[in-house]
Amino acid sequence: MSWTSPDPTVPRLPRSVPAISPTFEGPGPGVTALLRQVQPLVELRVPFKVGRDAVDDVERGSNDSDWQPVKDAARAMAFTEDRAVFEGYEAAGIDGLRRRTSHPVHALPVETREYPDAVSRALTTLRRAGVAGPYSLLLGADAYTLVSETSDHGYPITEHLSRMLDAPPIWAPAVDGAFLLSTRGGDFELRLGEDLAIGYTAHDANEIELYFRQSLTFLVYTDEAVVALGS
Repeated sequence: MSWTSPDPTVPRLPRSVPAISPTFEGPGPGVTALLRQVQPLVELRVPFKVGRDAVDDVERGSNDSDWQPVKDAARAMAFTEDRAVFEGYEAAGIDGLRRRTSHPVHALPVETREYPDAVSRALTTLRRAGVAGPYSLLLGADAYTLVSETSDHGYPITEHLSRMLDAPPIWAPAVDGAFLLSTRGGDFELRLGEDLAIGYTAHDANEIELYFRQSLTFLVYTDEAVVALGS
């Protein structure tokens, strides 16, 4: 998977251009025409408020001001981005990995001790499709907790999975189930028009209204490079 940051000379990228359509009838003799397929960027905003007292306390050297609204907003933005990548965001034209994978969904076993077998089958699916590694296993919150707390004959399941993948499973609380994907590069791209920034809305005597903002889209170039696992 790759991430494209915005060009510093172009702070706001209006469109992403992933492909060109087949030719169609040109406007005149000897002229051919191609219609560029464009993927729009979606701008996401998450508003939050901070108390003016909390800001004043920081200016006076405090290290324990109440920044929970900021943390909650940042978490909401991070979850939204992850959900768009893995589960899709149809209104913004983002298919997501679950919808785009060309492989059938692999079942996540009810018995956690059987997770390594399920992951092994998913690995075989990728390899048979010609998708090389390295690979990453992303587990939703429930699956990650089960894996972290379960052992088989005294051997932790998470260690078993780590040996299979040459990397530990990744905690991905925004996703449902799990995903196994190649990280060789070139298969997926998260394209940013503007990275995470803070904007100002208004203020009064007690609070300051702010928001997190970023613009992005997600492109899938290789449908066979990911396997979704779920119930």
